[in-house]
Amino acid sequence: MSLRSKIYGYSSVLFAVLLIAVNLSVYIVFERMSIDNEVNRVEAEAESIVKGVRQSAGSIPPDDLLRAYAPVNGMLRIVNEDGTSSPVTTTSASEQLSKLPYKYESEKKSEYTQVEQIGYVWVSVPVIWPDGEVVNVQVTESIAETENRLSVLRTVLVAVTIIALIPAIISSRILANRMTRPIQQMTRTMSDIQSSGQFKRLPLEEGSKDELKTMGQTFNRMMDLLESNFERQERFVSDASHELKTPLTIIESYASLLQRRGKERPEVFDEAVEAILSESVRMREMTEQLLLLAKQPEQWNVQLERVDITRVATDSARVFREAYHREVRCEDRGPIWAISDESKLKQLLFILLDNARKYSEDAIEVRLEAKEQECRIRIVDTGIGMREDELEKVFDRFYRVDPARTRSLGASGSGLGLSLAKELAGAVGARIELTSTEGEGTEASIILPISVQNGPLS
Repeated sequence: MSLRSKIYGYSSVLFAVLLIAVNLSVYIVFERMSIDNEVNRVEAEAESIVKGVRQSAGSIPPDDLLRAYAPVNGMLRIVNEDGTSSPVTTTSASEQLSKLPYKYESEKKSEYTQVEQIGYVWVSVPVIWPDGEVVNVQVTESIAETENRLSVLRTVLVAVTIIALIPAIISSRILANRMTRPIQQMTRTMSDIQSSGQFKRLPLEEGSKDELKTMGQTFNRMMDLLESNFERQERFVSDASHELKTPLTIIESYASLLQRRGKERPEVFDEAVEAILSESVRMREMTEQLLLLAKQPEQWNVQLERVDITRVATDSARVFREAYHREVRCEDRGPIWAISDESKLKQLLFILLDNARKYSEDAIEVRLEAKEQECRIRIVDTGIGMREDELEKVFDRFYRVDPARTRSLGASGSGLGLSLAKELAGAVGARIELTSTEGEGTEASIILPISVQNGPLS
């Protein structure tokens, strides 16, 4: 059974059960009230007979008195204390009433009974008869009119139940269709994605705030993530196949050269080994950067915390200085606390320091600034700089500054460093600003949100 059929069936049955329960309750309450009213009425008539007997004080013959009080559709009976009955006084056409069993009741009593499918109210009231004997005045009276009204009420309630079920069933159908429409749309969209290979989104109703819209929004966000991952993977495969072709060709060429002349000419051997090693290192670095760029920022396991950027910048400058034997000066302004991921921030610093190293020969400076809401780590070099049109492109993948200007420095790279730096900055909640003047140098700034609390983590 489909979900739509279940919703349709369950809601229809539930409404029918509730409607029947309500109507049944109404009927039972009305029936009880009607019978109670009839019992009270017959009790009042019996009390009136008793009062008449007392007031007559023997002046009127009892038979005449009883005949005067006899009900139109019922029976009046006098039951002696010994259980015998006087002649029945009745005006009812039913002879069955006189055949009903009877007995003496010491207390006032009333009940509802049926004779030949006709309802009667029976009331027994003890009274002192004119001769001094204690007897029961028992009145039995038909409530056919009340039962007719109850029959009409039953018919009306049954008709109302049937009539009300028709729109209820129709509305249940509409409700089931409306509730399952987003699920059906999702199913169709997923089938379209499977058949077409395109990432599609669910249309969402404006103004709706229910769980179905939330489910649709979640589905669309999942499609955004899947599409982003798919595009990153496609870009990775395309970039890798394109960029690895050159170093692989160089390695293959030098390997072939080694095979032909390496044994005979030592200078060829040294040149080939150096070229193969250089290209292998470049390939490894490029592959690592491509793999990082292929990941979603959520997959980098970023853990934001309070970080002392002075310590991070000082440590990074020292490690970089020892690794590349380049002068890197870092000012110490005391602890400056920011919100970031320490390991990712160090990786970002290394990328920018390495970029400064490749395109400059003099000392690299790392400067620190702290303001009310943000702090900056500035990496400043006095290298070849860049033109304004190049600044707009340096964050694009595989973009390289004009080789004619970098050849004298022997600078070479994959063109992925600044692209990766931009991704890292976004992941750790930072941003990068780049300013440069051709022939004078470049300044790269990492801007981070400052920590409100001053001091180390507790």
